[in-house]
Amino acid sequence: MLAVIIIIIIIWIVMWGFYKFMYPRAPKSMMPKKGDVITPRQCDFCGNSLAEYRGVLETNPSLATEAESESNSNINANKELFFCNYEHQADFHAGETYKPDL
Repeated sequence: MLAVIIIIIIIWIVMWGFYKFMYPRAPKSMMPKKGDVITPRQCDFCGNSLAEYRGVLETNPSLATEAESESNSNINANKELFFCNYEHQADFHAGETYKPDL
């Protein structure tokens, strides 16, 4: 019985070390800071869901002025564009369509 308990403890220690090595903690620069918005949003280019503080948020000034002049809720919802990264933002404005890497 003591051997079984020792084997379980050894396996637990080995697995703990394995997970610490394979899945290290993310750097502090990638963690949300106080005041960051952590709600998930969908990229307007690829549709990927990502926390808002990790992506690129773009406000279109022409749509924002239209939203102030009209009380339509659809315009208010569409005045900000969200992208996963700067490449998706550039491709979106270049008029390209999303092609996943296969």
